[in-house]
Amino acid sequence: MTSRNTKRTVVIAVLIAGLVAGLATPVAAADITALVAASQFSSGLFIALVSATGPSTLVDAQLVVNNTTPIVPASVESYLLNGPRNATLFKIVSYTQVVKPGDTLTAIVTDVTATHGADSAVCGRGAPALHITSICR
Repeated sequence: MTSRNTKRTVVIAVLIAGLVAGLATPVAAADITALVAASQFSSGLFIALVSATGPSTLVDAQLVVNNTTPIVPASVESYLLNGPRNATLFKIVSYTQVVKPGDTLTAIVTDVTATHGADSAVCGRGAPALHITSICR
């Protein structure tokens, strides 16, 4: 696979995950609402997007696999989105095999008051033609 194809595949995966993660909607005024989507690639690259809203500034997002194994990311980036309720998008990247089909990926989002919100996604079969081994949504 060429470098150009790898970049294109990553961009496509991030866009798909971003569209899915962007659907988080507020439930109640005092709650943190989160939505997680992720892709695991055969190269080991793992990208998760966590979209969250809450009444206070959101400061952290963490991932756990099967409610037991925390993911140690290579990088976590946060982007404040235009809109109500402190909408934030977290991009979490790892360069190791993190999830496989059948796993459950849970995102835990924390705000400045130490309030937590969570969302879980079941990981299924990926798109082998794009070298995606698992997609969590």
